[in-house]
Amino acid sequence: MDPNTQKLIRLADTFSMREMDRHAIEDLGISGAVLMENAARSVADWVEENKLKNEPEARVVVCCGKGNNGGDGFAIARLLANRGYDISLVDAGEAKKKDALKNQLLWKQFGESASFPDGNATRLIEEADVLIDAIFGIGMEEPIEGAYREWIEIFNSNKKALHIAVDIPSGVSTDESQIFGVAARCQHTISFQTGKPGCFQHPGAKFSGKVHIADISIPEHWTENIPAAKNESESSLKNRASCTYLLTSEYISDLIPQRPPDAHKGSSGHLLTVCASAGMGGAASLASLAALKSGAGLVTACVPNELRDQLPGQASEIMTVTPHNAPEYFTEKHTDFVEQLAAVRDAVVLGCGLGVHSQTAMFVQHLTKHLEGPLLIDADGLNNLDEETLRERLGIAVITPHPRELSRLCGQSVTEIQESRIATVRRLSQEWNVVLLLKGAYTVIGSPDAKIFINPTGNSALATAGSGDVLSGFIGGFLAQGLSPLNATLAGAYLHGLAADCFIQKTESNYMVASDLFEGLRLAINAVKPQKS
Repeated sequence: MDPNTQKLIRLADTFSMREMDRHAIEDLGISGAVLMENAARSVADWVEENKLKNEPEARVVVCCGKGNNGGDGFAIARLLANRGYDISLVDAGEAKKKDALKNQLLWKQFGESASFPDGNATRLIEEADVLIDAIFGIGMEEPIEGAYREWIEIFNSNKKALHIAVDIPSGVSTDESQIFGVAARCQHTISFQTGKPGCFQHPGAKFSGKVHIADISIPEHWTENIPAAKNESESSLKNRASCTYLLTSEYISDLIPQRPPDAHKGSSGHLLTVCASAGMGGAASLASLAALKSGAGLVTACVPNELRDQLPGQASEIMTVTPHNAPEYFTEKHTDFVEQLAAVRDAVVLGCGLGVHSQTAMFVQHLTKHLEGPLLIDADGLNNLDEETLRERLGIAVITPHPRELSRLCGQSVTEIQESRIATVRRLSQEWNVVLLLKGAYTVIGSPDAKIFINPTGNSALATAGSGDVLSGFIGGFLAQGLSPLNATLAGAYLHGLAADCFIQKTESNYMVASDLFEGLRLAINAVKPQKS
């Protein structure tokens, strides 16, 4: 990767975060009590600044479990009470961890607690103006049942209160965002030191609200820096060296190609789009025009005969070409023609609107194995592909499936994929030697070196026909301009989502059509450019 990864937000799974805590406490000698106090102060400061400063009479109730997350909660309650605010506390009984118990005992000097399921505890929660969830922290693995489930359900039932999670909402998986039966639904999450992947995938994201990352003075210490244990397996080393990042505008800004003053269309990349079949000409038009909008100097669309003269009418800037005797769709006999075209272009987008035919499948499989330059495969390109062909490709391709397309390719059910999007993408991008972009809210992008990137941009307005074709064009345009497969995918995905965000914000509407993304892209690129001082 080209730009400095310091411009990305690195996310910590349960193992990484626990190792970081251990390193701070055991290796560096920073006590757990100090870290707990730092964490509590970061939450107390945020609540005061964003709520209590303007509403000092608001009733705050902190819900504390028995572990260290509960210990954070006891300290938060103490700090806010010491500042003169109206603080109550609901706990689960005596804390089980040393530092948590110490803070629980300290709290008794500042206020009283009600233990759930005491009736007074329910009343406090129902009457609160601010509810702070410190019941469970990272590393949950078991379904929440019994009194804890009832507690969280009552917490969620108070619709008027501001709900704030401490580190991660109780009931949300840290690593993959699954919900353990029930979860605290919060408008804000104060995440300590690093973000947690579970807050940036659905359904966990719906319970996390807006995530704020608080520095609590834990020095960075990632698991790939830990010396290998004796006889530790290669797969174990690779897994704990895996990195997960959240994309940022600062990082993407560095990726966007800058044209020199003497640039011309021939120096700005020439993309070949191999797309469309009878009735699907719009897919070729959207993908091709998207590539031009993302900065490619030239785009040639290779389409079946009946579409050749239609595309320029839809977008005058697109050149078209068609193989001999391809009236409605492509077949294996057209592969030599496409290979010759691809040899003198900088990148290829294959698949948008191709249709699904047995002969088209052979066409796609042949090109996947034999095209040597940068290649993106989407939509019907993937529907005509098989896993074996993908494994046989020598170069790194970009593939952009939605969950159902990936399900057909890898044999996992859609449910299994959606429950472990990060782990699935990490594994398959390595096994297939591809840059894999799994579509959906909080798009997940994996690279062959086991790195994962989560895209925070985009909204539900992207659920419209043709938006995937535009995404392919954006990425293809960046490939043609010389970006690596990974960087082209990161830039294309981030700007595609941001284009939707910018367009919706401008029009104050929740709806758009795919071609609206072209106007959105202009706004998005302006938004990520560094501001001139």
